[in-house]
Amino acid sequence: MNGPVETYLGIKLSAVLAGLIGGIVSLSFIRNLTPLKAVFATLTGAASAAYITPLIVNGFELGHELEHAVAFLTGLLGMNILAGIFKLSERFQQKPLETLRDIQSLKDTGDG
Repeated sequence: MNGPVETYLGIKLSAVLAGLIGGIVSLSFIRNLTPLKAVFATLTGAASAAYITPLIVNGFELGHELEHAVAFLTGLLGMNILAGIFKLSERFQQKPLETLRDIQSLKDTGDG
């Protein structure tokens, strides 16, 4: 049964909650954060889990029984995941064809 949040925003509240908890846990590993940055880090974890979890679960065909674990880990690692995506984006901006070839070669060899 879909609730209003899932229907209108396309996210599952259970994934948001698991990601939020993961984001809170991640604060114990991050040093020297101001209170405002800690709030943003936690919210980043929750948002990452809400929107990236379905991509991971479906893309890797993990099965929905692992959805909450993936959401927690995505929340825990959300800041690192987004940093990697930004670095990939910057590389693509500088060397688009080389970046696409490298991504394709990872896919072809199964190393990614």
